[in-house]
Amino acid sequence: MVEKIVMQLVTQMEERKIIEKSSRDYYEYVLITLAEHIIAVGTMLIIGMLFNQFIATIIFLVFFLSLRKRTGGYHADKFWQCYLATIITYIGIIQVAAILSEKSYIMCVTLFFAVLIIEIIGTVNHPNIDMDKDELQENKKSARLLVLMEAAVIILLDILGMNQLYVSYMSIAIILCSLLMCVAKLLKQEVKVR
Repeated sequence: MVEKIVMQLVTQMEERKIIEKSSRDYYEYVLITLAEHIIAVGTMLIIGMLFNQFIATIIFLVFFLSLRKRTGGYHADKFWQCYLATIITYIGIIQVAAILSEKSYIMCVTLFFAVLIIEIIGTVNHPNIDMDKDELQENKKSARLLVLMEAAVIILLDILGMNQLYVSYMSIAIILCSLLMCVAKLLKQEVKVR
């Protein structure tokens, strides 16, 4: 459905000479990706409000999206699969975050291993992205640095006595990124760069 709406929009843009025909594929891809992203993030924010976790959801999204952009990881084949998995996963995260906030030792150990995985792997080069050697090295460097910065922020906020639930959401963002990287590797959803 999203694709049909975007295709109609791009067709109108082309007919009105806003874009050139040669740019059509680019605009379709960008607008479909943007629309799907807005739908998924918007739904997560609504779920966050319904569960009285709006601020925690924003915190999770900031940590997760900034890191996920650099680490890559598992991607579903179709938007509806991605959307469904995202919503189910996020509802699960809301449940797990409350538990982890009360069991900080489990959260710390899991977070340690998640950071370690991201430090080792760096980035998963998904076929849809297909980075060249230089881009991949730059992304790996960026992901490794960012995960250390996010972990440092979590440790600092924990020491300063921040609400453990928020710390839990931040930690889960890193843990989820590392899990998605591992799933992508297990499913061989990766392009090897020579």
